[in-house]
Amino acid sequence: MPSFTTKEILADITGVICSTIFGLTATRRPTSVLLPTTRSIQRTGSAAKTRPRPEVRHRVMAYNGSRLKLSNGGDSKDGTCKIALLGCPGVGKTALTVRFLTKRFIGEYCPTLESVYKYQTSIDDDDVRLEILDTAGQGLNYWKDGYALWADCFMFVYSITDRDSFQELVQLKRHVESVRKSTSITGILVANKNDLLHDRQVTEAEGEELADEMGCRFYEVSASDGCQMENVATLFHDLYRDYRRARQQREGRQRKTSSSAKFKQAIQKVISGKTPSRRATTS
Repeated sequence: MPSFTTKEILADITGVICSTIFGLTATRRPTSVLLPTTRSIQRTGSAAKTRPRPEVRHRVMAYNGSRLKLSNGGDSKDGTCKIALLGCPGVGKTALTVRFLTKRFIGEYCPTLESVYKYQTSIDDDDVRLEILDTAGQGLNYWKDGYALWADCFMFVYSITDRDSFQELVQLKRHVESVRKSTSITGILVANKNDLLHDRQVTEAEGEELADEMGCRFYEVSASDGCQMENVATLFHDLYRDYRRARQQREGRQRKTSSSAKFKQAIQKVISGKTPSRRATTS
């Protein structure tokens, strides 16, 4: 009789729960090939109903040395925003994602599952396709540089009941900046589990102070609290808005730089055309 590890059993249980409650399929990630599960969830009409479909395809990840690259990496197309949720194990990254996508909550997830969700929605009358990477959450020691290279923006998540998860985010953001070779990244800081006030280890003021240090907005929510569904949705919507604003600013600077370069070239042509050529004269 084959033997199963505890992680394998948890993965199977997660699959059954997702299949039963959401109509989704949770696939155990093979150890030899890093293939995050892609789930497509289409939003129809304005009634906020979801039409879940089984996994459509896999987005291939190739692990090369210390770098993890996604096959379709690079700048996202218009209307697409790639979001990566980053943080320690157990802070609630999957719970936040599932709450946003399905408006439901389940408390137990397999911590080694790594999934990409596709979600079509409307934000500020924009038709948007969100691609949400729910990282495995194994801590900075198991960090994959591909997370930073793939995403357009980041949701840094910690639990108010776990000070270690709070303290690690500073190093995590610095690592993202190092990989991207830029300190200008789009992200928000999210404190999860604010329904567990009796177990609080990180104050709201500390969260706000860290957000100022990281240069991003701060939110404190609970994925498990059904009354906070709109608060959870706001996280993803505001992150998209920040990304859209940053992208528009970059494109504006690029257009300005391009126009300036063309203007300088035109001036040079005028100057060179009017300047008489100098010829050597002999006496």
